[in-house]
Amino acid sequence: MTGEELSLALEKIMQSGALDVYFTPIFMKKGRPAYKIGVITKAQNFEDVASAIFRWTSTIGIRFVEVQRIEMEREVKRVQENPELRLKISSYKDIKRIKIEFEDIKKLSE
Repeated sequence: MTGEELSLALEKIMQSGALDVYFTPIFMKKGRPAYKIGVITKAQNFEDVASAIFRWTSTIGIRFVEVQRIEMEREVKRVQENPELRLKISSYKDIKRIKIEFEDIKKLSE
């Protein structure tokens, strides 16, 4: 697949319901260069994502594993309205992280 085809495949797989899509350069048998595709999706989107992978890539097989995930609790707190400035607050047990919403920083810098 060409770089353009990989880019289109990434876009289409994301549109099918994937949460994230990435490519890893690898060498296959006989030293042939290739790309391994990694996709993260929710279980309810699995069939649509698998169909998109088969439709938009040259693969003839998909290996998959189910994994579990724990997340920090997250909340967004608006600290300023004009221009808007929000804080993303994440916490898990006694761990707390606070960071400014990137899109708000980006708008302020323009």
